[in-house]
Amino acid sequence: MTASRFSIVASWLILLVAMAASLAPLIPRVPPASPDETAFSIDNALVQIDRIAQEPRPIGSPGNERGRDEIAAQLRALGLEPEFQAFKVRNYFSPRGELIELMNVLARIPGTASTGAVALMGHYDTVLDTLGANDDAGAVAILLEAARAILAGPPLRNDVILLFTDGEEPVPRFGSSAFAGSHPWFSDIGFVINLEAIGSSGPSIVIDMNGPGRWLIDQYARGTPYPVAFSFVTAITELIGGSNTDFSTFRDDGVSGFDLAYLTGSPIYHTMADSPENVGARSLHQQGANALALARHIGNLDLGLAREDAEAVFFTIGRYLVIRYPSSWTLPLMLLTAGVLIATAWRQRGWLRMLLSFGTTIAIAAVSAVAAVGIWTLIVGWRSSMGIFEGYLYLAGFVALNAGIGAVVARVTRRRTGTGSDAIGCVTVWWLLGLFLAIAVPGMSYLFAWPALVGGLALQGRSPEKARLGWRLARWALVSVTVLVLLVPAVDLFYQFAQPRPGNLDSQILAVIAIPAMLLALVIELLRAFRVRPLRNRTL
Repeated sequence: MTASRFSIVASWLILLVAMAASLAPLIPRVPPASPDETAFSIDNALVQIDRIAQEPRPIGSPGNERGRDEIAAQLRALGLEPEFQAFKVRNYFSPRGELIELMNVLARIPGTASTGAVALMGHYDTVLDTLGANDDAGAVAILLEAARAILAGPPLRNDVILLFTDGEEPVPRFGSSAFAGSHPWFSDIGFVINLEAIGSSGPSIVIDMNGPGRWLIDQYARGTPYPVAFSFVTAITELIGGSNTDFSTFRDDGVSGFDLAYLTGSPIYHTMADSPENVGARSLHQQGANALALARHIGNLDLGLAREDAEAVFFTIGRYLVIRYPSSWTLPLMLLTAGVLIATAWRQRGWLRMLLSFGTTIAIAAVSAVAAVGIWTLIVGWRSSMGIFEGYLYLAGFVALNAGIGAVVARVTRRRTGTGSDAIGCVTVWWLLGLFLAIAVPGMSYLFAWPALVGGLALQGRSPEKARLGWRLARWALVSVTVLVLLVPAVDLFYQFAQPRPGNLDSQILAVIAIPAMLLALVIELLRAFRVRPLRNRTL
């Protein structure tokens, strides 16, 4: 085999391995059925969803009352005595705005020596025109199945409170607000785990959290079997003022905890397509198994201890390793990278090529973002109820579009200036973005900081044209694995945020497509800068 052919084959194999590693945390799995009665059973949870999600359950409706009665019946079947918290509100869905009665359903599993109760929470109401199988009958099913599994195992140290709220839909969050405002159990709660779904599949991720950040993410990583968490997600949630779920009520009152949700397939959100047959078993299992394990883990801790309120940067790679480090590391990391890049630039001294590459990288990212917004707006106007597979076909189209824009710009630049792209100019763009985020939003900085550092280190040594093939392949592997493992989950999640939601136009922000488009452009340009160029007329 010639060196040229070998380098091409090896480069593509490395790229495929990097892609597989980057997709690993995004694809939940369901393990084989276990005879262990204390384990989370997806089959039991799906049966509960079938019972609850037979009709819409908006506040004040007969369907809402039947859903509440079913929850109470299932709690009694577990040997728990349900409690009901009744309160009156204006009917949000009625033009007359008459007073109606809402009702939270609660149950308590006593601990052996409670230091604070762990609340498992989900809402059982829906908007007018949805069966709400994922949003939020899935949470109801998980709470019931988690209660069964906890009761089947050894008792926990802390009490566990099951809170099925009414009136989470719409925005006022009537049920959680009434519970926090007037129920005596609220003062007992030391930790809360809220469960939500904005789609039908995808990984269960931490969308919001409250409390001492480093301690929280440590407990999540240690206590759950399938942890998927990214600090850029929780940082964005904090920037927009919270997740706007029942969790926000507890967060505003200073209660520590997590808000967990799965997001893929959100065009079904608040539509009749959110039905039991469209519940992703993998996603439901991951969310349920994590919620149960986390409740057990936190349920055996001393919740009365004071903990350092320090923030953390964190992200999940593979299945399922949560990397985390203090936010205070972000600026020193950027300064270290700056030193590496300055040393490399001084050694190479190809200033014109660096500036040209820097400028073209920014231009390609900007053009890609603008083009994506226009194209996406047209697509959504034509296909607002797209399925998951269809949605990913469009994402593949955006990848091709970005690669094409980069290739055209690179060819024009080479033809007009007689020089090609320069890796250090491209890496400098990543460094500047990482520096800005390290100052403004530390939880997002890792997306650019680590690729910039790895890119700078990969530029050490001999120039690409003079380096041996083995070193050039090693450098390609280092850069491609780092950038894809960190950025593919971000591209996917931002793409989910940009999805059309015909059932809830208030939550539809199509312009967000500019972010994954920009990220794709930057990733493609970085890979292009470090690609292994074939050596002609050589044989291995």
